[in-house]
Amino acid sequence: MRRSAMFTLSTMHIPLAERQKIEMLISAAPRGDDGRLHVAHDDLVIEPHLYGFFVHCGIAACQAADPPDISPQLWALLSAANADGASWLLFDRDEPPSSCWPTFDAG
Repeated sequence: MRRSAMFTLSTMHIPLAERQKIEMLISAAPRGDDGRLHVAHDDLVIEPHLYGFFVHCGIAACQAADPPDISPQLWALLSAANADGASWLLFDRDEPPSSCWPTFDAG
């Protein structure tokens, strides 16, 4: 058994265009034989959630610089969560924004 940590943030901490891209990938994701949606992002492991989505922090552990398909803002969140021992970030639209991170309007 492995123990892992998850941090929860508002979806407003991700730039709008990037949020929309992730939501589009989720809505277009095929469902596998196991019943899970398989979200096709080149760099991230993304799991849908009823009120947002989970993003795995592992890329921040094995990549020295931010990949071109990930915004500097999301990369900063992934890196900080990974440095604090989190395996996952849950981006939840019902979570209040944190004053520790920049926010981005819904449009």
